[in-house]
Amino acid sequence: MRVLRRRAVADAGELVAAVAECASHLEPGLRPLQRALASGEVTVDLACADASGRLVLVVSDVVAGPETVLRAVEGAAWWGQHVALLPRLFPEAVLQQVAPRAMIAASWFSARALRLLRALGPVAPEAVECRLFQDADGPVVSLEHLDLASDPGQPRPAGAGTAAEAPRAAVKEAAVLIERLERLRFSEGFR
Repeated sequence: MRVLRRRAVADAGELVAAVAECASHLEPGLRPLQRALASGEVTVDLACADASGRLVLVVSDVVAGPETVLRAVEGAAWWGQHVALLPRLFPEAVLQQVAPRAMIAASWFSARALRLLRALGPVAPEAVECRLFQDADGPVVSLEHLDLASDPGQPRPAGAGTAAEAPRAAVKEAAVLIERLERLRFSEGFR
């Protein structure tokens, strides 16, 4: 029987190194391209390519909070606007010129970060808990994808089956909300 001792992680760089080494275990076909990739005003910790050739941006933190979620979202948004730069930056990798996916790898996710990820719904970065252990044979890494949709208090939008449908559903929801607010503001003027 193997006995594992959990290693305390004090540096996000240690997590990034473990994720880079175990990228293919995060999802089949995922391969690291570059560490510390500038994404506008933020830096993502790891740039990868998935099996279909889509850019995957990984942000890592020991304890993921709302600022970690924001960094992942901002990095993906910036590269989504600048996909034309991908062939120049990664000429050896054949990357699709589509918006990238974002992923957060952390030892632990705070309740605030989880609430924010659930509120973002299908456009939220993927959340992966990365735990480091030690045994007699050496280091052991545990990667667990968090299922944010299983929270019974947060229903998912009905039409959010694919990433392409998610922005359209969000736009429709925003339009309905804006229309309600405009009607409310108009009716307040006659009181």
